[in-house]
Amino acid sequence: MKTARLATLLTALAALATMLPQDASAIPVFARKYGVNCTMCHSSFPRLNDFGARFRANGYRLPGRENIERTVLESPAPLALRTSAGYNYALLRNPPTPGGDNKLSAVELNGLDILSAGLLGAKIGYFMVFVPGITESRGVAGQEASLEMASLVFSGIAKGALTVRAGRFEPAYTAFSVKRQLSASPYEIYDYSFPGGPAYSETQTGVEMRGGGYGPLRAVAGLVAGSATNQANDSPQDVYLRVEGVLGPGEGQTAGHRFGLVGYAGRARPGNVDSTGTGLQSFTRIGADASLNLAVCNLALQYLWSRDKGSLWGENDNVTWSGGFAEVTCTSSGHVTGFARYDMVKQPSFLTDEKDIRRITAGARYHFEDNVAAHLEYSRRVTSTPAADDPTEESLTARLDMAL
Repeated sequence: MKTARLATLLTALAALATMLPQDASAIPVFARKYGVNCTMCHSSFPRLNDFGARFRANGYRLPGRENIERTVLESPAPLALRTSAGYNYALLRNPPTPGGDNKLSAVELNGLDILSAGLLGAKIGYFMVFVPGITESRGVAGQEASLEMASLVFSGIAKGALTVRAGRFEPAYTAFSVKRQLSASPYEIYDYSFPGGPAYSETQTGVEMRGGGYGPLRAVAGLVAGSATNQANDSPQDVYLRVEGVLGPGEGQTAGHRFGLVGYAGRARPGNVDSTGTGLQSFTRIGADASLNLAVCNLALQYLWSRDKGSLWGENDNVTWSGGFAEVTCTSSGHVTGFARYDMVKQPSFLTDEKDIRRITAGARYHFEDNVAAHLEYSRRVTSTPAADDPTEESLTARLDMAL
């Protein structure tokens, strides 16, 4: 009952926060280059608005002003840092393995990202995110060093009708960006996959082609490396196609209504499971999504259906699972934002000890400046089981997000 009351209170606070008007100021990297407020591209950083979506799709060039763009040699150093610090609380009740409840309560720095982006030429843009290695210690969350994203974007091809992105990037099959989501809790369906398999939340290495510019109808197709369980000499075989359309003005981010369909076909080797199959096994994903806007509020809807070869799960028969989410986000004056989301995953039927995964999340962000935001969030995740007591994870996050 206490958690239900807390979730209700946070939802009410999020709704109330959206009614408070505020001013705005700038955020790197592109704000420094163009001398503008970050609200030109963000409704609530890091979430993009319609203009920000067009700017990214246009190869990090201002739509309609491509002829006056400056390269990285002609503009301020395109470098930015992003981090967060605050209080994290998590409680796991009825864990699936014996040992009693597990609790975490800590004030800590939650990692660091180093970002760089800009233009290398009139029609060549780039975007890079490096995550430096940090040793875990008291008050500091640890992280492994990785080049999370590093891609080139070739725009203006075929009289402006085609854009090509190559390198390591967040693929367009993710209808709602994981890298720009507001909540600390994950989109459950984007994190779900067969053991060791490629989750939608992961960045991928490959090539992606986008046609149709930023008009009412466009398509994106890509070829990516795929599952981390594959061997180094396995050829990239994972392909995807996403088609989306927009009704009304905007890009479906903060205006207009966007509807999309996506299909993904991949091949992977079984990983971390007992299986006699050692070759590449197929798996597919089919999804539908919508982004609907009314006044200052956005409703994001996503559902994915999945079918995997049984050997990827250590089973003989094909395995199916599905899930999705519904998320409401309301923003006032680009400065105060409230959000609430419901996640659900229907796990494969052979997992007799664990059934559906359900999560509720509610929170609010208050922007002191566009690049400094106070974040408060509550989330509750339940895994249904045949037993009387379901494993339940509750978390509370209060932190400051910073971009420098």
